[in-house]
Amino acid sequence: MRVVSYVRVSSDRQAEKELSIPAQLKAIRQFCQERGWIIVREYIEKGKSAKTDDRPEFQKMIAMARRANRNFDAIVVHKFDRFARNRDHHVFYKYLLAQCGVKVISVAEQTEAETPQDKLLEGILEVASEFFNANLAAEVRKGMAQNAKQGFNNGGTPPYGYRTEYIALGNQRTKAVWVLGPREEVDIVRWIFHQYAYENKGYRKIASELNERGIPAQKGGKWSASTIRAIIYNEAYIGRRCWNKQDYQTKGKKWRDRSEWIITENAHPAIITKELFDLCQEKAKSKWNGGGETHKPFKTTSTSPFWLRGIMVCDKCGSRMVGNSTSSKTGGHRYYTCGGYLRKGKEFCPYTAWRKERVEEIVKNKLRTTLLRLSMDNQLEEEIKLYHNEKNKHIITQVANLEAEINFLRKRIQAVEEDIQAGRAKPYHQDMLNEMNQELAEKTEEYSRLSHHLEPLHIPEEFTAAVKYDIQTMIALLDEETPNPQLLHTLAGKFISNLFIQRETRKMYLTIQFRNDDMILYEKTIVANWG
Repeated sequence: MRVVSYVRVSSDRQAEKELSIPAQLKAIRQFCQERGWIIVREYIEKGKSAKTDDRPEFQKMIAMARRANRNFDAIVVHKFDRFARNRDHHVFYKYLLAQCGVKVISVAEQTEAETPQDKLLEGILEVASEFFNANLAAEVRKGMAQNAKQGFNNGGTPPYGYRTEYIALGNQRTKAVWVLGPREEVDIVRWIFHQYAYENKGYRKIASELNERGIPAQKGGKWSASTIRAIIYNEAYIGRRCWNKQDYQTKGKKWRDRSEWIITENAHPAIITKELFDLCQEKAKSKWNGGGETHKPFKTTSTSPFWLRGIMVCDKCGSRMVGNSTSSKTGGHRYYTCGGYLRKGKEFCPYTAWRKERVEEIVKNKLRTTLLRLSMDNQLEEEIKLYHNEKNKHIITQVANLEAEINFLRKRIQAVEEDIQAGRAKPYHQDMLNEMNQELAEKTEEYSRLSHHLEPLHIPEEFTAAVKYDIQTMIALLDEETPNPQLLHTLAGKFISNLFIQRETRKMYLTIQFRNDDMILYEKTIVANWG
């Protein structure tokens, strides 16, 4: 039987341990060898929890298992908790795999799940694993909650103007607290709040002034409007510690209701007064219609219609272009705008915006034409080979030149050796022969090194199958009368490696790229006129 193996560790610290992953691999390989099974691929997941199914290698393995041309019949794990610790995920993915005819087999917990007893045992093991994980998380959370109530820090980077210090509590125990940072940072925080409260300056204006003065932000970069906004809303600056604000257990961070927060007053030194903080919140509410809320409750966000957001970049600063809409009073147009300009102002990047409909129309046309051609017969494989040969053209030329030089040297060496043997050699012929032999050795070594790079390109079948499937899906999406922008955004990110419009020439540059792990197998840049 042909199988794949899946190994996983929960944290980077565990991933660095010497025996964790190697031990799992060794046990699986020995298990398969004893049964005469062939391992066709090993999926290794480092630092990923099994509480969630958001694991790159896991999802890659599931996707491959669902393909009609898969080359394996089972997935082998060391224990079932390596596959999933969440009971729902375990049942869902095992059912999904069973529909495809793929089994999940554990080395340490050997059940075939074919008899009622085996199914019961496997279910007990899965539930026990989920209980262990949930119980451990609950105990850790309980300790962190108690820590927060006492005003101690549970980790993370302190806000601008603060630093983390550790205090000794006896029995070799320490706790993290926030203390005031350098005086210049504390003064900047106070200046920001005063500018917002009393000088009527907005986030972008404050960020621009700080950048003009050459004052670095927290991580040494430029200040942005969002950074200033985060400072204005941060209750830490009045000495208040707020913990448990967000739910990290589900996909995406979700704000909890304020009643669920753990709030500790006077947990660390305040930088501004409560009166100044409250004044800023009132101003924010009046300016931005509720924008001064210190958190946003649960709500459903609508899907962005800008499917090229984050894919298109600014030709000047390289920032991602983001969606931006004008007021309905001015026509309600939609544009792709430089994110660097929106966050950091014109000092960082001159303003530019491109009409959404026109950008997407050009990209759709060029992308559709290219993908349609690649979907025909074996065109994808041929284009990959052509790209590979073109990319290595200079190496091919070097190898051909070296081959000619080596042959020429060998003939000269042979001629000199014949002269020496026949007694026709001059006194300097031996030195010349030594030099030519040395040159021949060097050129032969270089020839061997360069030839190594010209080995025939092997394209995995599963790679081309996956790319062809994505191409067909993308073409179908582009042909829809009202395509789904979220699906377009996801698939476009797989094909487009670079997209920008050059302001001076008003030309669009669209680069389509296919990668297999870290290797670029195909890349093509298409140029289109904006006008």
